[in-house]
Amino acid sequence: MIHLDRASHTPLVDQIVHQLAGLIQAGQLPAGSRLPSIRKLAATLAVSSATVVAAYDRLTARGLAISRAASGFFVHMPHVATTQTPTPPRRDTIDAVWLLRRMLDPKPGMLQAGNGFLPEAWLEDTLSSRLLARLARSGQRAFVSPASAQGYEPLRRQLSLKLGQAGIPAHPDQIVMTSGTTQALDLILRSLLVAGDTVAIEEPTYFGLTAQLRAHGVRLIAVPRLADGPDLAALEAACVNFRPKMFFTQTLMHNPTGTSTDIAVASRLLQLAERHDLLIVEDNVYSDIYPGPNPLHLAQIDRLQRVIHVSSFTKVLSPNIRVGYIAAPPAFVETFIEAKMLAVLATSEFDERLVYELLVEGGYRKHVERVRLRIARQWPGMITGLREAGLRVDAGEHAAFFAWSALPEGVDEETLVRDAADNNILLTPGSVFFINGAPGPWLRFSAASANDPRLFDYLRTRLAALGEQATRKARLVAD
Repeated sequence: MIHLDRASHTPLVDQIVHQLAGLIQAGQLPAGSRLPSIRKLAATLAVSSATVVAAYDRLTARGLAISRAASGFFVHMPHVATTQTPTPPRRDTIDAVWLLRRMLDPKPGMLQAGNGFLPEAWLEDTLSSRLLARLARSGQRAFVSPASAQGYEPLRRQLSLKLGQAGIPAHPDQIVMTSGTTQALDLILRSLLVAGDTVAIEEPTYFGLTAQLRAHGVRLIAVPRLADGPDLAALEAACVNFRPKMFFTQTLMHNPTGTSTDIAVASRLLQLAERHDLLIVEDNVYSDIYPGPNPLHLAQIDRLQRVIHVSSFTKVLSPNIRVGYIAAPPAFVETFIEAKMLAVLATSEFDERLVYELLVEGGYRKHVERVRLRIARQWPGMITGLREAGLRVDAGEHAAFFAWSALPEGVDEETLVRDAADNNILLTPGSVFFINGAPGPWLRFSAASANDPRLFDYLRTRLAALGEQATRKARLVAD
């Protein structure tokens, strides 16, 4: 009935499970029939009883067998539903949710030209088997005991040291671990804002933040993002006219423009916040891969008095290692911890131990250096390719993670994005980065993904075709 190949690399347990499952599903072992006893099958196959027990346990877990006390194991065919639950149609409006869904669940082989995560090939060298084995040996407590509500204390101490080296004086007790920046921002919103409050945000800005703020029912005031940082005149006017409680900004490697705030603008921004009693949330999720020397943080100048500093390892280390943090003024810490406990109780100590090991052994620093080098190598080719395809690219002095690119006049952004998706290319439309729509058609590209001939060939061909269509329509209207 069962033949075992002892020269095969497939474990004996897997071979037994596979063959028994095949016999059951083919009807050769009918539902209700008794499987051979553990002792009998072990003797027949010349394997240990433990091997047979493991095989039967796996069949039971798959629903193909059941165990009856003092009677043994019996074949069981699970009931298969004959009617299919209708699946609601997927969201078709191009907005933040549409984009996030396609970034997190991409079609096979899709070129994600504007994705905020690093490609898999850039992450393969971060987690060595030696590191994972050491973590498995030393981190057993993380599997069996509750995690700290505030986060793994050794990691918070290491982050305190890391932030201190960047000039941000954050005591470990001022740090709250989160599941990435998305949860960090959510905790801040739940803790410090109520529906109807007014907040100011840069425009363009990260589309996930805008979606979160809208979900919380707050009023949004847009402050234009300039080449050297937020437009302070516009922010001052917003403070005078609308009295926002909070301002959200990205000081380094701004998403989506790739720009960084100038030190003079940063200083004046903090003075403005002091005058108008404005809290500032600084999201510097890409700061570790900033290419220039001595990167500037608002929290560095402010010393965590009215700046709440948010960051994460998810964008740079791995999309599946959901480890972020908030470094905050002491008065807010307990409020954030309470909101975190009510939402998720605690974050994964296992993931936090993994990040801690990467930090203390130097693996994270080496990984970041490799990422910076790769971005620097990719940047010139991407900028050249996009410009030759017909886009206007706003590129700064340094290579950045993102390139903010304007489409040619007359090209409809939504038409292009949908057509690209049909051609297995996911473009990131500029409209999602604005509160009430973009002033013109823009796209965001990632230096980690967009330096690809497939993208340049598609854009060159499609932009020319869309441009001709726009010209013909204009002529028809004129006639």
